[in-house]
Amino acid sequence: MTAIQFLVEWALRSSILILSGALLLLMFRVKDPSIRLAAWTVMLFSSLAIPALTAALPKVPLIMLRVAARPAETPVVLHEATRAPVPTASGRDNRATTNAAGDSRHFNWAGAALVMYILVALALLLRLCVGLAMSLRLRRCSRATDQATEGIEIRESDSVAAPVTLGIVHPAIMLPADWRQWDAAKLDAVLAHERSHIRRHDPAVQLLSAIHRALLWHSPLSWFLHKRIVRAAEEASDDAAVAVMRDRALYAEVLLGFIQRGVRRAGWLGVPMARYGRADKRIHRILDATVLSHGITRWSLATILALISPIAYVVAVAHPQSAAQVPPTTSATPVPVALPAPRTVAQHAVAAQLKPGPAGLQSLGYVAAYTVIVKPRVDGQLLSVNFKEGDQVQEGQLLATIDPRAYQPQVAQAEGQLARDQAELADFKLYYKGSPQTKDFELRVAQFEGSIKIDQAKVDDANRQLSYTQILSPIRGIAGLRQVDPGNIVHSGDPNGIVIINQLQPIAVVFTLFEDSLPQVLARFRQEASMPVEAWNRAATVRIATGRLTGVDNQIDQATGTVKLKAMFDNKDGALFPNQFVNVRLLVNTR
Repeated sequence: MTAIQFLVEWALRSSILILSGALLLLMFRVKDPSIRLAAWTVMLFSSLAIPALTAALPKVPLIMLRVAARPAETPVVLHEATRAPVPTASGRDNRATTNAAGDSRHFNWAGAALVMYILVALALLLRLCVGLAMSLRLRRCSRATDQATEGIEIRESDSVAAPVTLGIVHPAIMLPADWRQWDAAKLDAVLAHERSHIRRHDPAVQLLSAIHRALLWHSPLSWFLHKRIVRAAEEASDDAAVAVMRDRALYAEVLLGFIQRGVRRAGWLGVPMARYGRADKRIHRILDATVLSHGITRWSLATILALISPIAYVVAVAHPQSAAQVPPTTSATPVPVALPAPRTVAQHAVAAQLKPGPAGLQSLGYVAAYTVIVKPRVDGQLLSVNFKEGDQVQEGQLLATIDPRAYQPQVAQAEGQLARDQAELADFKLYYKGSPQTKDFELRVAQFEGSIKIDQAKVDDANRQLSYTQILSPIRGIAGLRQVDPGNIVHSGDPNGIVIINQLQPIAVVFTLFEDSLPQVLARFRQEASMPVEAWNRAATVRIATGRLTGVDNQIDQATGTVKLKAMFDNKDGALFPNQFVNVRLLVNTR
């Protein structure tokens, strides 16, 4: 067996194995990403083991039946009619042309194909080596945080914009430099996502899958297998993060932020959190899923091995063998005939014409409401909450009351001091009534008036502090769930506040566009042209609302090559909801 035959046979057997496994997953409707990842991993190891299994195990013949030739037909041999050499104008025949054609037929096509395979395989393997070197360098240049999660080291680097797992033998979690600014829920979700990768040994599995793809680059199903392994690993880790955060919409927002920031120089052998597939499909899967992956169990792994192992065995040991050919019933002599001249048939392809429509730039965006976190401005015990969760509140409406008894004495004390100083000033003027107003008299009066102004400021400040015990709504909007119950002590520095109010009418949608589309958008925007913006549902089948472009960000994100834009919607029917993900279409060339 030549090298080319070996490579073709390995690719064919591997393709049959991967295709059979994919059909089994489709037939059993496996939705759990952990189970699908385990199945794809078993297929990967089986495909890598096919050459060894084929050489070690005894061969099993596989009978291949061929359709016999129909007896009523007479075999016809088609060949060119024998002709005498045609003399040229110079009296020489065309033997030189025949010799040249004969030399071209002796070109070693098998050797050229083998050289081409080696060059491509070496290029892919070299890419893996360079990626590994870059990952090691990135890890060496990163900074230790002196923190760990379940024994896994946590490091930080300015060269990554999204979390990434680096390392094969001793993997570590690499976080962006701004991770200390994240809230606790976001950090826990990120660490749960990366821990899930490390517990399953995803970096090592994906490295083997990349090597498998480099060796069988000529097989489309090897690329398909690598893509499925990466995708299933990310889906399983997303489920692990959602299980920790317990808020699909919030995790989808966190993940979208990482995707928009990009991965930058994460290294080709890392497992970046913001990788694989289209962003909108990944976000929709997180939001639409009803159950979470709970990992692979022993029974699930045993079932996978029981189903795939027989297929791998048959694929490795089966050797096709032709059945005996049916002899023809007639012994007619083949009749040589000349090849007819080929006929040229003119064919005309009619292209389908699309109806012209307004030019639209499509993107993925989210609904951003005008949000106010209502926080207490003074410390004290919360006496009452005067709003209903989810109801609309008006500007200036009383939302909550803090115990005012701690601030009422301050008002009385300030007012008493003011009254005392005012009385002293009146008494001083009465005592010196009718006397010449000397400089000493004017100086004492100025001192009294200054003290009165200070007392009045203290009275105003005490009254202001007392008024803060009545917490009023600063805007008109929808009240969310209350963050604290009556009876608790609240402080002005509480990060969560008492309630979050979102203004829904009007409401904004923030989306991104690639920098290539920015010139035509800015040209229309700077002309103060009204550019409609449409918000569509997740499947892009129903238009939810129509608004207008109101703002363009002042810089392009270098990591993703995109720029943020904002559109405002009246939202009279309340169809748009804060943090809702929508498909956005910006109509540029409309009036």
